[in-house]
Amino acid sequence: MKYLDPQFTDHITLPDAMKLEFILAEEDSLVSEAALLEQVNNLQPLLDSTHIRDVPEHATKLQRLSQIHIKQQDQTEAQSQEVKKLFEEYNKMMFLLSKQFAQWDETMRKMEEAKGIRPVEQLL
Repeated sequence: MKYLDPQFTDHITLPDAMKLEFILAEEDSLVSEAALLEQVNNLQPLLDSTHIRDVPEHATKLQRLSQIHIKQQDQTEAQSQEVKKLFEEYNKMMFLLSKQFAQWDETMRKMEEAKGIRPVEQLL
């Protein structure tokens, strides 16, 4: 059984000094990993808190709120398109009214000229 153990071949092929060199070469990473494990161990009470345990419940609430938010975004986009359409119609109407008033002004000017009436601007 001793000879079938995979660590036995490592024991035969690698001397203890070489194993020590491997460990010393990895010393910095081992120390940093140990510090990280200690930090996780210190934070374990936070991981066991009710806030973390309630995450699945909050996830379902968040999913529902996300769906509401997406629906409201769609409604906002539709409303924005409607407002844009109304502004375009308003601008067309104002343009047509301005054009109509200009035509009426021109017609009035021609009628006043035909009757010999001077416009008010020239009287002042």
